[in-house]
Amino acid sequence: MRLSRALFALPTLFTLSSVLMGMISIVSAAEGDFEIGALAILFAVLFDSLDGRVARLTRTESKFGVQIDSLADVVSFGVAPAVLAYLGFLRGRFEFGPLDLGLAGAFLFLAAGAIRLARYNVDADRKPGPVRTFTGLPIPGGAGCIAGLVLGLTLEEATLGATTMLGFLLLLSFLMVSTVKYRKKVDVRAPDTLVLLGLLVLTLLLVAAVRPAFTAFSFFAFYMLSGLAESTLLAVVRVVRRARPSRRVKSDARGDSDVS
Repeated sequence: MRLSRALFALPTLFTLSSVLMGMISIVSAAEGDFEIGALAILFAVLFDSLDGRVARLTRTESKFGVQIDSLADVVSFGVAPAVLAYLGFLRGRFEFGPLDLGLAGAFLFLAAGAIRLARYNVDADRKPGPVRTFTGLPIPGGAGCIAGLVLGLTLEEATLGATTMLGFLLLLSFLMVSTVKYRKKVDVRAPDTLVLLGLLVLTLLLVAAVRPAFTAFSFFAFYMLSGLAESTLLAVVRVVRRARPSRRVKSDARGDSDVS
């Protein structure tokens, strides 16, 4: 009995560790230590990726785990990166009287992340079973993009325009609530997956050699762009396939007119 309780608590410990990292990030950002704030979010991503795997390995998956995981994600991947981006780049840059567009942009990221999580939970209840793709950029991916970017800028003592950061937040917010498909699992047997993995490894090696501080950012940015690229490619393929029958109909019509 004690062993089963311990196993049940194990995934929750990883989830709570993610929340702790989110809290450390918020406190660090408030104190002006943006490097620790960014690193804490990246560690939160690591813990978040492990809690589900631990639950499956120990066979302790539960509705409680799903709910606490979503709540943890709002803190660690919604509030923490929004605070990090606002305090580090946006505060005082877009104030027009009582209106603070920087704060609005940070809140939009948080709101989009919360909506993304709620939609995922609803879809999971409607369609139980294994899921191959995510609808919209997962919120850890959005948080990882912000944390990786801030970490790289901090380590290189570089700067980024407030307008650029605000635009980046808007892009991530849009992707999280969009219908763009993102891969959830990696099937190494699929040729297209091998191509993506090869491109990812090549990208990481190049960035690590040229701008090592941005290696983490390049990883999350690659994932963010991969969904956009695949969705665009699929849309083009659909358009081409729909255009082919119409061409056949036109050619048939021309043949009939020639005969008459």
